[in-house]
Order: sequence, then structure tokens, then C-alpha cells
Amino acid sequence: MNQSVENCTMKQRSSFDYKMKRKVDDEISFTPGEREVARILLSMQKIEDEKRRTYNNNAHPAPQINIPTIPGVTNNDILFCCKPFVKKLYPTDLEPGQSRLLLNKNHVKTYFLPLLKKGEEDVREGIDVVVYDMQGNTFNMIFKYWSEKVYVLSGGRWVNFSQTHQLKAIEDHVTVWMFRHSQTNQLCFALSVRKVQT
Repeated sequence: MNQSVENCTMKQRSSFDYKMKRKVDDEISFTPGEREVARILLSMQKIEDEKRRTYNNNAHPAPQINIPTIPGVTNNDILFCCKPFVKKLYPTDLEPGQSRLLLNKNHVKTYFLPLLKKGEEDVREGIDVVVYDMQGNTFNMIFKYWSEKVYVLSGGRWVNFSQTHQLKAIEDHVTVWMFRHSQTNQLCFALSVRKVQT
């Protein structure tokens, strides 16, 4: 079958399918229970479509990484998650006047930036993010590219986070994940604290 005949056949089939669907929709009356099931199925389809759109709108595909269980965040809420890194805390990370956590630049460029959607790639202005700890607490921060050409999580809530977990420079480490929340489509971070046993 040549290409033009095949295209014509496909168009006819598509037109036939559409007409049959219209006929079925017009002739079938749903009970209230069936309508509710149909509404739920449509809602589920919309969520899947949104996940697909988000994936297609990503600047680059990101590797999928398992993330520890976060209270209040189900696995279904985590749309994409990328490889974490372990950050040793330094005095400048914990100075209240700095109000920022310095991130590993190479890791951010390799694993975190690919998770950004189109329009988010320029992080010099800063992106509002929600940061979760492993107890389920949330901290609103800003993911930003500073003029010194470093990536940071910044804002007063980083100070709150460090005080809440009584972080100590040199001794303590945090593991940093980035993921996208499937319900809100918001960029999120998860921080797991590892304290030195004394």
C-alpha cells in the first residue's frame, strides 16, 4: 500500500472512530454512580497528562533516584528526583548573616539543573522552593545562582532549619535531594541531616 492510500485510510479510520464515539456518547445515559467513576477516571487521566507534560517540558531528562520516605510526602507526590550529594557543613554555611547553604556547583549543573522546566533554567533571579526535612517539616527557601558563580539555598528559613537541627560546622553533614512535587508541580528539596556521634 502506497503512502497516500495509507494516509487516506488512516484519516477515514479516525473519522469513523470519532463518529462512533459521538454516537455512543449520545445514546448512553450514565447513572450517578457511573458519572462519578467517569469523573474520577478523567481526573486521573488529567494527572497523568500533567506528569507527561512536565516531563516533556523539562530542559533535559533527569535520572530517577529513590528518595527516603518523607513524612507527609507520598511516593506518588514525587514526580522526578535526581541523584543526591552529601554536603559537609562549614562555618559560612551556618552564619546567620549569610543565610544560605552553599551547594556543590558541579553536582547542581550535572544533576539538579536538568530537572528544571523550560523557563526555569536561569536561576539568577532565584526560584522559590519548598525544603523538607526527614521529620516532615517544611521550610520555604530560594534556589539561586549567586554572582560569585555559586549555587545556594538561601533565605531566613535556612537559618531556621540549621537551628531546628542544631547543626554544627565541620562535624555535621546534610544529604541534599532535589525533586518536583507532582501535585503542585513545585520544585522541592529534601535535606537529611547526619550528625557526628559524640
